[in-house]
Amino acid sequence: MTKNINQILVRFYRKSAKFDLELSSALEEIIIGLMLGDLFAEKIKQNSNTRLQFKQSIKNKVYIDHLYSLFKEYCNSDPKVTSSIEKRPGKKELNVSIKFWTLSLPCFNKFRELFYNEDGKKFISSNLENKLTAKSLAYWAMDDGYKSTNGFYFCTESYTLEDNYKLSEILKNKFNLDCGIHKHTNGPRLYVFSSSKERLLELIKPYFINHFYYKIDFK
Repeated sequence: MTKNINQILVRFYRKSAKFDLELSSALEEIIIGLMLGDLFAEKIKQNSNTRLQFKQSIKNKVYIDHLYSLFKEYCNSDPKVTSSIEKRPGKKELNVSIKFWTLSLPCFNKFRELFYNEDGKKFISSNLENKLTAKSLAYWAMDDGYKSTNGFYFCTESYTLEDNYKLSEILKNKFNLDCGIHKHTNGPRLYVFSSSKERLLELIKPYFINHFYYKIDFK
């Protein structure tokens, strides 16, 4: 009984000690990029603070380890491996993932407010352009992008067509990247034209980790 009480007190102390943590500008830039991809900002209760969930396929363990090294200070537990069976019709594949959560902290609340509407669905806000940087773009590309024969795709089908056009406009205004919207099975997908591929590479290469060099033509 005493041991359990001590463990609870230790966890409470660790969490309370981190309650006033702030984020560096570099980490904020990274979160912005990841939120455009697969990063999930969650409120366990309506009035609670926000926690972040980082999740990738086990094949990207190196990437999750990299992210955990950046956000370890905001967490109470190491990344965990989980498995599930693919539920789509005709699929029976075993999916193995690796993920970790941050604590629910005030410093993450603004990202929930920036990227989620009242219904809890992700959207693109009008002031995203002011917050998006080259580092954000690089982490978005690592998290949820891939190269095509000539250009580069961002997997944006979870966003509306209108939001995809907003993203296209933001990338043009902020980085002079020419983009189009392509139709895919699950929805619209943002495409960086071949004419802007070298410009994209120039912007994101300084921040890419070696594990993802296959995603674009890094030599």
